[in-house]
Amino acid sequence: MNVVTHINQYLTRLENNRLFAGIVFASKNGRIIFNKGYGKAIYEHDIDNDTNTVFKIGSITKSFTAIAILQLAEQGKISIHEPISPYFPYQTSSEIITIHHLLTHSSGIFEFINSMPESELKSWLASDWSQSDILNLFSNKPLAFEPGTQFSYCNSGYFLLGMIIEQVTGLTLEAYFKEHIFVPANMQSTYMNDPAKIVMHRAFGYEESQEGLLQNAPFVNMNNTFATGGILSTARDMHHLLGALRSNILLSEQSRQLMLTPHIEASDFQYGYGLVIQTSPYGQLVGHSGGIHGFCSICLHYVDEDLTIIVLSNIFRPVDEISRSIAKIVLENGY
Repeated sequence: MNVVTHINQYLTRLENNRLFAGIVFASKNGRIIFNKGYGKAIYEHDIDNDTNTVFKIGSITKSFTAIAILQLAEQGKISIHEPISPYFPYQTSSEIITIHHLLTHSSGIFEFINSMPESELKSWLASDWSQSDILNLFSNKPLAFEPGTQFSYCNSGYFLLGMIIEQVTGLTLEAYFKEHIFVPANMQSTYMNDPAKIVMHRAFGYEESQEGLLQNAPFVNMNNTFATGGILSTARDMHHLLGALRSNILLSEQSRQLMLTPHIEASDFQYGYGLVIQTSPYGQLVGHSGGIHGFCSICLHYVDEDLTIIVLSNIFRPVDEISRSIAKIVLENGY
C-alpha cells in the first residue's frame, strides 16, 4: 500500500466515525505529498471541506505575532530585551517584564482566559470588548512568578505583543499582518477574522454535545482574540508561511534562528519565540497548535526529515494524535 492510500484510509475511518472533519496537508523536502479535505465545512448545507476551505487556526496566530515582533526588532523599532513599561505603564511590574518574557510565556502576567469558568468564558468570547476592557482583566493583577523564571502559557502576554505592534507601527494588527506577512508569503486566503466580513470558503465550527451529537459551536467574537488567536487560514497558506520563513523572505536568518532557539523549558517541550520545540522519534520537531470553540489545528515541521504536517479541523477535538499518526505513516513507509 502506498503512503497516500494509507493516509487516506486512516483519515476516512476517522471521518466515517465523525472523529475528524477538516484538511490534512503533508509535504516532504518541500514537495506536497498529501492535501485533502474530509467531512463538511458546513454540515447544514452539505458543503465539503476541500483544499480551499478557510479555518480558524487559534493559537497558531502566536507564531505570526512573534514574526511581526522580530521584524520590528530587525528594523530597530523595538528591542526584544527592553522592558514593556513604556508601552504599558499601568501593567503590574512592567518595569521588570521584557518583550522577550512575553514572547516566551515567561512573564508571570495573570492569564485572563484560563482563569474564567467555561460559562463565563463563552459569554466573554461572544461579547464585544475593547482593548482597554481586556487590559483591565489582567493588568492590575499580581504576577504569578518572577519574570523569566518559569514557563506558563499566557494569552495575556501575546495580547500585549499585538498592542505593541500597533503602537510602534501606527497600523492595525490586521493591516500589519497583511502588508508584512500575508502578502510577502503569498498567503492569499489568510485574514484576521473579522466576524462581520464575508470570507469565501470559510468553515463553520462544530463540537460534540454531552450526548455525543454534533452541534454548532458557540459564537466567538474573534476581535477579542486579536494577536493570541485571531487568524483564519488554509493549509496551503500555512505551507507558504513555512516556506517564506525558510527562504528568509519574512525574517533574516539570524532572526529566524532566534525564533527557533529554545529559550525556556516547559513540562515536556521547550519554547522559542512563538514556537514549540520538541524532540520526536524522528528528530527535532517545531510548530504550534491552536484550539478555539469549534476548531482545532496544528502545524508541525520535522526538521531533520524536512517533513511538514498541517491539520486544520472544524470539529473541536484535539488533532495532535492525527498529525503524529500521519508523520509515522510517511516516515515509517520510507517516503
